[in-house]
Amino acid sequence: MNVYYLLQKIPQNSNVSKKLESEFRIRANELKIQEGKIRDQFTKLNRNKSIMKLTERKKLVKDITKQNNEFSIKVQKFEKDKLRRQIEERNKILDKIHNTIKKIAKKHSYDVVIDSKSTAYILSKKDITKEVLKNIK
Repeated sequence: MNVYYLLQKIPQNSNVSKKLESEFRIRANELKIQEGKIRDQFTKLNRNKSIMKLTERKKLVKDITKQNNEFSIKVQKFEKDKLRRQIEERNKILDKIHNTIKKIAKKHSYDVVIDSKSTAYILSKKDITKEVLKNIK
């Protein structure tokens, strides 16, 4: 049995990726726009700092710093939310895999099903990976 293989091959996995991409697309675009605005202001500062008044320059630096700090907080929250959702969706898939493994194990009267990646050595084995993949709903 190879759970890693199942996670890669299960059709629901690609659907989850698309779902999460769609779910976070708006926030990702907003962050890109905000990053662009900060970059533009920084470029403006570098280009015009020699001709700007000291008070103007200080105000712009303060504004850029404030925006950059807010942006960093938003990025961290975005990444945290995205990771949380990825874990939630992965756990749903793992539950489906686990339930399917249990059904197959009961059907064939297996006492134990071991993930092949967690076993150092086994003499002979009955690999049910493909059967699990075929039976996942």
